[in-house]
Amino acid sequence: MKTVKLLIGVAIGTLVIAGGAWACDEGPCGTPCGDGQCAVETVAMAQTADQPAVVKPAVAKEATIGTEALATLLRAKVPVAVLDARSGKFDDGRRLPGAQALNAASTEEEIGKVLLNKEGLVVTYCAGLTCGASHKLAERLNKLGYKNVVEYPEGIEGWVKAGNKVEETRK
Repeated sequence: MKTVKLLIGVAIGTLVIAGGAWACDEGPCGTPCGDGQCAVETVAMAQTADQPAVVKPAVAKEATIGTEALATLLRAKVPVAVLDARSGKFDDGRRLPGAQALNAASTEEEIGKVLLNKEGLVVTYCAGLTCGASHKLAERLNKLGYKNVVEYPEGIEGWVKAGNKVEETRK
């Protein structure tokens, strides 16, 4: 049990770091990151005699998880729902271990049958970095009240490229 809590803590820490790094599209003031190596930071506005300093935190767009962190969670059998957001001709039948197929067009009833706990950890993925289906599914789940949804942007392509095994749902 202690190991599971530790792994969940490590995963959440990884997600926060990955999410913060993804916020580098723009700096916290709305200006582009100059050196391309932004970190999560805060910007303190100038303090005047009649106005105290205001701290505005940089907010990550969304939480993501990398290949190594996801593989660690799955190997440790941490309770996580992994969802393949690909559908139609984009679904080649390969899945990350234990993954189930759901997409942004899935009904609330279909989603509820797969995700029984709105507080549980959910990881969405699709084909790879150029696929938007994972993001759409994550947004949908967030709107439905799921609290711990993260995206695996590398998708099935990144998973296979890293040498990880997949399950075949079609023969």
